[in-house]
Amino acid sequence: MREFLTNLMTTLHQVCPTFLQVKPHTAYPYITIEPQQMLQGLPGGPCIVTLAIKISSRYAGTREILKLAKRIESLLHGYSPTSIEVSLKILKSSLVLLADEQTRVHTFLLKARLKGENL
Repeated sequence: MREFLTNLMTTLHQVCPTFLQVKPHTAYPYITIEPQQMLQGLPGGPCIVTLAIKISSRYAGTREILKLAKRIESLLHGYSPTSIEVSLKILKSSLVLLADEQTRVHTFLLKARLKGENL
């Protein structure tokens, strides 16, 4: 699981800074990866993980965040790490303006199926 998250962070970092946890006062835009749920079947068998990929932006309007989302979606569709076998499915995509009326967050909800012994 750690290897998958590290590889995914490295891939998404091509678009903008990517984190599992954001430090205070991090410059916008940035991406966060938030694992939601992990289901493990038999030992050594596949694992199903749901996770959210969130893009945060303070650009006035939606132009920047939609361009970033398009680039990330393209990377996710072509995602195929060599170290582990994984398949990704985008379940949902949404864009919201937070209560501060400055920050926009685009969220991809993903399901990942990981194969391998070292999860």
